[in-house]
Amino acid sequence: MHFTYQGFTHEGDRRCFTFRGIEELSSPVIFSIEIDLALLFRNRIPVQEGPAFCLQMLTTASLAGPTFLERFRNYRVLESDFRSLLVERERRAAEKALRKPPRRPSGKPSFTADVYSGTTLKEH
Repeated sequence: MHFTYQGFTHEGDRRCFTFRGIEELSSPVIFSIEIDLALLFRNRIPVQEGPAFCLQMLTTASLAGPTFLERFRNYRVLESDFRSLLVERERRAAEKALRKPPRRPSGKPSFTADVYSGTTLKEH
């Protein structure tokens, strides 16, 4: 199934993202995923990335099968839905910490900085 983002509605501290699910031989299905903005904030996800987060959830559910996808027709995101995102962030941070830090140039002047340029200084 393919998904297209249809837009969002905003009510109080919640934002509801709407997607249209399109499959070749069936009529389109509307999916409505509601997120409390406080959840986005606590998990350090910008509001602008909310649709991408929801799309990832839909795509993962679609790959798992129709019964998994059905629950997202009208769904409210839970704290536990962010678990895979947080695990991925921790993995990337650990990989970054294991890499060598970039080599920084030393503050010493180069060898050519002391080369005599051939001009003489006049003494006053």
